[in-house]
Amino acid sequence: MHKVTFILISSAGVWARTARGHEEVPAVEEAPEIPEGDESIPPQAEPAEGEEGQPEIPVEVPPPPEPETRPVALRCEDYIRRVPTPKFQDWKDIETQVLALKNKQGGMIRPYVVCAGIPYGNGEDAFLALFKAAWQTRSTLRVIGEGKNYIPMVHARDVARLTRHIIQVGPELDYHLAVDRGEVTQKTLIETVAKQFNLPYEPAPVTVAEAVLAEMADVFTMNIRLEPSPLMEVPWEPPPPEPEEQEVEEQEEEAPKPSTSGTALVPPPVSSEGKAKKSRPNSATSQQPAPEADVLEEEEPAAEDKGKEETLPGFRWWCERGIVANIDQVAKEFSRWRRLEPVKICVVGPPGSGTSQLCRKLAEMYSIPAIVLDELIEEQRQLETPLGTQLKEQLDLIAANVANPKSTGPYLLPAALTTQLVDAAINTAAGRHRGWVLSGCPSSMEETSALFLDLPAPVETAADPKKKAKPAEEPQIAEDAKVKEGFQVDMVIRVTSAEEVCSARAQAAEGKPFVEKEFQAASDLWKKDGDAVNEFFVERLGVAQLSVSADAAAEAEKEKHEEALKAAEEAEQEAPPAPDPADLVVLASGSWTWLDTAIPTVVEALEARRPVFNFLPAPGPAQSAAVPADTAAAEEATADSTAAVAQSDERLRHEQRV
Repeated sequence: MHKVTFILISSAGVWARTARGHEEVPAVEEAPEIPEGDESIPPQAEPAEGEEGQPEIPVEVPPPPEPETRPVALRCEDYIRRVPTPKFQDWKDIETQVLALKNKQGGMIRPYVVCAGIPYGNGEDAFLALFKAAWQTRSTLRVIGEGKNYIPMVHARDVARLTRHIIQVGPELDYHLAVDRGEVTQKTLIETVAKQFNLPYEPAPVTVAEAVLAEMADVFTMNIRLEPSPLMEVPWEPPPPEPEEQEVEEQEEEAPKPSTSGTALVPPPVSSEGKAKKSRPNSATSQQPAPEADVLEEEEPAAEDKGKEETLPGFRWWCERGIVANIDQVAKEFSRWRRLEPVKICVVGPPGSGTSQLCRKLAEMYSIPAIVLDELIEEQRQLETPLGTQLKEQLDLIAANVANPKSTGPYLLPAALTTQLVDAAINTAAGRHRGWVLSGCPSSMEETSALFLDLPAPVETAADPKKKAKPAEEPQIAEDAKVKEGFQVDMVIRVTSAEEVCSARAQAAEGKPFVEKEFQAASDLWKKDGDAVNEFFVERLGVAQLSVSADAAAEAEKEKHEEALKAAEEAEQEAPPAPDPADLVVLASGSWTWLDTAIPTVVEALEARRPVFNFLPAPGPAQSAAVPADTAAAEEATADSTAAVAQSDERLRHEQRV
């Protein structure tokens, strides 16, 4: 019979009601601000003439605020006096039974208990409701009470590493606490998650009585501080650097070649996890590199090392400073483990084609931000920022050019400015986590390359006043230019519409006034670069493209006329008159029914490309307004089911009366 190591993973809930004292929260001393270049202490003001001997007026000094307190941290050795909540009473009983195995079976079972804080990271579900509500931008985040209670937490990886560490070391201590050093309160946790997902509100407080039935209320009201196990206290030292390739080649040349008749030399295996972690930066702390491999191996000590005092091997943290300090990485893990890949859609088309309406509809369906260029311009011009000032200057210049009948432009914002606006909107927290739907940009190849490709900054050279200025040339895009991180789109939707219909639709639009010169300049630019923009998405980005017509109402009227012509020819009757082109323009520009058919088409094409997981019901053709053929049968089955339920209720009431 061989010796067995038995490790039980428990929860900090078994400590939730342990008696503990309180201590003052150490205040963070802030150094007084001293003006630059003046490090001297200002002299005290001397009393003016005639003021000596005058009684001083007493000044009421407000009493100092009461110092904040926090629970005294408990250690692993305090496990004997731990008191659980009723929910975790069974957990404590199991811990006691596991620890009792130490004195049974002749000492062949070595039991340990790893009591973990509230786990987070990877696929843990403890804070699923919190992260899910923040990811969906729901207004349900609340702080229970004042939110000053401390919640012991730990990353799931650190629990696994401590478990492995116990197997390697075999410590004398039976009970180990697996918690990080975050020292996070409930309010700080919720506010950090809300800020990470860019929620447009601050979580409001609720009373404990109001939240008693809320999900995980016992976790969010826990108030206890725990210190990590002594095994997690030993700092980890990185291994010596590997020799360079040249040194390795020299060593291989000097080493004797193995005999072919003997046993072949086999290189030690490297786990796939180790390879992956070599290329992945450590998210926990900037001071510790990422782990290479998790290998459970024990080496025999050398002869000269035997008899020396043994030292514990260092513990390599994954998330030592806690969830708040590593919220970026924890949010990425949350999305990756639940396959919450951001949805990124780009809607392009001529001005006035209705791209912004389609953009908003799709954004509402997938619960992701809608990035409309016109809305970004109106929002940014109201801000007193360098970008807002630059934008207002350009808009004033365009307005002056429009008012001047002799001016030849420009009538549009420069591409460098529009791409800067869109780039900032895409790189928000909501855009990074959930995705976005973009419309209004790009409308030219200059905007397309500047927005989606990682291009080097242009080198500015001083102009020679003696030489004539050369006309502006189109920028040449390098073939090896890479796509920016986070800008790889899932689908491009091209909205098509006749120019006269676009003009009529733009004139009837609410909000932005119609300017003929601006519209014509934008329309000419799309005619020039529209096809090149579409080719860029297909060839450079390899993105599926879907074409949608915004003139569906006029096209349907034309089809009706063609069918009427065929019917008249077959009946040898007089041909019906053709619809007036002006009426078709009015019909197409005032109808938005094309959105009802375009949206299911887009959703079906996107779902065929890759499934979209966003905690919402899977969109698809089933959500359309079409009435099923067996509606009568469904209604009849529903009526039968309702009657059966009514009969069952009546029978139950009769039995109760009897």
